[in-house]
Amino acid sequence: MTIDVAWHDSARAADDALAAHLGWAYGDGEARTGRLCGRCGSAAHGRPWATYDGRDVAVSLARSGPHLVTAVATDGAVGVDVESVAEVAARWQPELVLAPGEVAADALEQARVWARKEAVLKMYGVGLARPMTAVVLGAEAWIDLEAPDGYVAAVAWLTPQRAAAAGPSGRATRRTGP
Repeated sequence: MTIDVAWHDSARAADDALAAHLGWAYGDGEARTGRLCGRCGSAAHGRPWATYDGRDVAVSLARSGPHLVTAVATDGAVGVDVESVAEVAARWQPELVLAPGEVAADALEQARVWARKEAVLKMYGVGLARPMTAVVLGAEAWIDLEAPDGYVAAVAWLTPQRAAAAGPSGRATRRTGP
């Protein structure tokens, strides 16, 4: 699996950012994007989806402050998250985030754990509807991404152990878009 990550200005509409990212990743073609809530079926919110030239493409996106990050995967599910270190520190409650045996000693590590877990939850398509304590990071596939100062970011993908279809390990490429 290959994961492509792109950073955008947060003023850009999410669908426009995803469509632009698909163009950068795949070249000229027709991109369609939207949202679908797995719980209520609404297209006004929920997990982002995309097709490119008629085929489904795994995508994810996240916003925090002036940052918007998108992820596109060649195979399987993907989740991405970006968080402000200061904002996570202000609302940190370890009993709501950490699974048994997990630790986060300082504000930077707390934000990293939060971003990793939220990326995993997005990858599964459940977002924060599932408790973060249910996510054991040691059992998931994720990597930290380079992020702007004061922010952290992570991307997660579905491993063969967690999916019926096996695939090779992933890699992420960082892009900065217009």
